[in-house]
Amino acid sequence: MNPTTRLLLPTDVALAPVAGLPAELRRKVSHESGDFYVTRPHTRAGSMIVDARTAALLEHFRAPSTVIDAIVAFCAARPLDAARTLDEAFATLGELVAAKLLVPADSALAEPIMSSLSSGQRVGDVEIIEPIHLLDDTEVYRGRFADGADVALKIVAADIRRHTVVSLQHEANVLARLDGAANPALLGGGRFEGRAFIVTAWLPGVDLYRAAGEAHALPEPARSATLLRLAERILRAYAHLHAQGALHADVHPRNVIIDADDRVTVLDFGLASLPAAGAVGLHGGIDLFLAPELAAAMLSSAPMPAPSVASEQYSLGAMLYLMLTGGHTHAFSLQPDTMLRQLVDEPPLPFSHHGASGAVVEQWIARAMAKDPADRYPSIAAMLQALPPPEPAPTADYGAGDAARALLEAVLHRCRVPGDLYSRELQAPSGSVSRGAAGIAYFLLRMARDRDDDTLLAAADQWLTRAAAALDRPETFWNAERGIVPDILGHSSLFHHACGLHCTQALIAHGRGDDAALHQAVAAYAAAADACDRIDVAFGWSGLLIGCAMLLDVRPAPAARAALLTLGSDLARRLWARLDSGPALEDSLGAAHGWCGYLYATLRWCAAADEAAPAPLRAHLAQLAALGQPVGRALYWPRRAGDAHGQGVLSASWCNGAAGYVHLWTAASGLPDAGIDCGRLARQAAWHAYQGPTDAPGDLCCGLAGRAYALLRLYRWCGEPVWLARAALLARRAAAAPGIAPDHANSLFHGELGIAMLAADLAAPAFACMPFFEDERWTAPAR
Repeated sequence: MNPTTRLLLPTDVALAPVAGLPAELRRKVSHESGDFYVTRPHTRAGSMIVDARTAALLEHFRAPSTVIDAIVAFCAARPLDAARTLDEAFATLGELVAAKLLVPADSALAEPIMSSLSSGQRVGDVEIIEPIHLLDDTEVYRGRFADGADVALKIVAADIRRHTVVSLQHEANVLARLDGAANPALLGGGRFEGRAFIVTAWLPGVDLYRAAGEAHALPEPARSATLLRLAERILRAYAHLHAQGALHADVHPRNVIIDADDRVTVLDFGLASLPAAGAVGLHGGIDLFLAPELAAAMLSSAPMPAPSVASEQYSLGAMLYLMLTGGHTHAFSLQPDTMLRQLVDEPPLPFSHHGASGAVVEQWIARAMAKDPADRYPSIAAMLQALPPPEPAPTADYGAGDAARALLEAVLHRCRVPGDLYSRELQAPSGSVSRGAAGIAYFLLRMARDRDDDTLLAAADQWLTRAAAALDRPETFWNAERGIVPDILGHSSLFHHACGLHCTQALIAHGRGDDAALHQAVAAYAAAADACDRIDVAFGWSGLLIGCAMLLDVRPAPAARAALLTLGSDLARRLWARLDSGPALEDSLGAAHGWCGYLYATLRWCAAADEAAPAPLRAHLAQLAALGQPVGRALYWPRRAGDAHGQGVLSASWCNGAAGYVHLWTAASGLPDAGIDCGRLARQAAWHAYQGPTDAPGDLCCGLAGRAYALLRLYRWCGEPVWLARAALLARRAAAAPGIAPDHANSLFHGELGIAMLAADLAAPAFACMPFFEDERWTAPAR
């Protein structure tokens, strides 16, 4: 960065207080009170967070200015020392320049960045979907082949420059020689209106900046383990490239993409070299990851050394240092020559300078950043081999936090005896699983099992006895003022009607060891199910099928089991007869009201009853998988196919969003010959459940608690503790979410009970299960 260059903050760069962002965005970024965000649409650079003083300095670049002039003007109105301010501002200004947010005033980047191609336009065999990364010389788009496969299209910008065309052709030549394991596979190329382009495989994921930020948000030991896992994956990717004779020569966090499985892909091979083939890219200039030997050549104006394994190793070490510590290797000076001398002469700052720890890891990475290339590891493979394993740590307690535990005790205290809570505070519908006494009884039953507490089991029985006594009263399941009426909710369902009450009766009878009462409750469940004429989980046959599976899970006596098998088989037959004749897959998709729920309920029943899945189920799973929409390393499914408003709060929820799909794909993973990668789909859904909108309520149905249960499901499925840590973070947010409405306070699915149950389950996550949805393992040993 030349101090005489006039820089500009372009008009399409937003600079605004973080406090003004929607809550869902504020929670995604680490920031302090008073911070500002700087962002430019349609660039992979994304956003940066700066403090208020830096934001005020940046306003001096709204008109072209050198750094020195801007600093002097900024300090003139404040009692600040210009030299000191210059030193303090350099690192941030350098990152802004590197991110193309602060640009040379006489460059094409100074103009608002706009895509030259529009959605739906065709370039060769590619249909353009959306712009991803737009710069002055190249544009990158997500596109799609005719067979539905997503691809990346990189095209020279409309302002065609010879060096850009040469660089793109060079990148294509390099990619053609690589195997696609650690790089995007080259799929084609050509010219469009005189502009060169290449097409590569689309690789969903997030860059290393975002992946590292997510890892740093985790509690220990998940934080350190995740960061070291990322380091291992990055080194493995670069070692693979080097084994093919390729040097990337453009090591930077934005050129490293991490997907849902922590697979690493290296992007942007315009500067890459294949020394054995005589293919050498251009030098990329000064950056914060530059090897000292290259910096020394630049200082002395000597010919630049060719890229080498040793110089790439240093750059990797500097990038991993940033990932591990959250800060750069040096407190870099603004002056280019001084910065180069720092790289040549000064050792990296100690980890402690950034508040990071880990002496063994610090020693390991220091060798990779040795000033003398001969002192570094002999290869990236050797550096990978020397990577220290995570330090042994005691079993982590990823609990729900003090607020959630306090909520659990408060809910238990007020629900132990029905008393006035039932007669005065429990509003209609007072008897349902979702909102009333059956849900409270179920909650107490789960807590009785958790704590081996017979008084809680007795309290659960009292709640059900009261509700059952009022079975025929309208207020037990209906409330016209709140729109809870048969025209909307149907006449019989697991969550809202008598079937849920009878299912809970059967579970309580099982808890008491009363086989006769259990058989009687099963008979009542079957009789009430006859009134059902809908198909979804929330209001219809799919939910009742889940209820049958729940009751089979308690291993009832032969007569009750036979009745359940008869009822469940009939419900499954009716469900699939309706599905075979409609609705279309383009209709409602989510777990509570759509195809995700239909398919999950079927799988849940087949597993419990030991029945084969219906023949069409696999095809429907594949069709549903194809409707997933990528966002970073996640997938989300819109409420309906083609819905343009798919990323709202419900996109991550259990009822209509990604959390429900985690349950579906993990259940489908055990299906022989499924034909799709259900495990990968489950992880991608879990990422959206975790990182989706954060201004959600705390509840089970639409909110953060239901999303946390999805992550717990993935944790039990894959056994990776990091998903338990992520579930705990969502549970803490659920407990801190805006207050539950008074008429929902005692609701299992819409109120505090679901959050309280989650707090209890996080204390024994191996037994955690989404209420009235997953296998609850009532026959398993007590926790």
